Amino acid sequence: MAKKKILVVDDHAPTRALIRTILEAEKYENFELVEAATGTDCLKAVDKKGPFDLILLDVTLPDMDGYSVCRALRTVEAKVPIVFVTAKGDMKDYAAGRAAGADSYLVKPIARASLRSIVGLFTSIERTAGKPKDQAELTEK
Repeated sequence: MAKKKILVVDDHAPTRALIRTILEAEKYENFELVEAATGTDCLKAVDKKGPFDLILLDVTLPDMDGYSVCRALRTVEAKVPIVFVTAKGDMKDYAAGRAAGADSYLVKPIARASLRSIVGLFTSIERTAGKPKDQAELTEK
């Protein structure tokens, strides 16, 4: 079985380390984690190291906001699931994330069970044009 590739984009190194630690503790041995600290690094990683099976993306980055990164990703990588992992937990932030093209939203502090569920869900769904396959099939009928 090929390894699932997850891109973790967060300017806070301890958060990236926490995500790695949680996934390693859960025995996700078939995962490869790639880390990026900026939006620019994220876009470069997608270009050079992609495709990815999941992108975990912070909203607050030093060079551009995560919403802009998400919109840019959607122009080159329509099928990859993107989940915001951020301290911005207001409904307006969630709505902005969905409008930018994110599939889900996980609020910090990160709960182990929530991260495990998100990773399990989004790395097991076959996707078509940016939507889960079953959702795409429903909208086409």
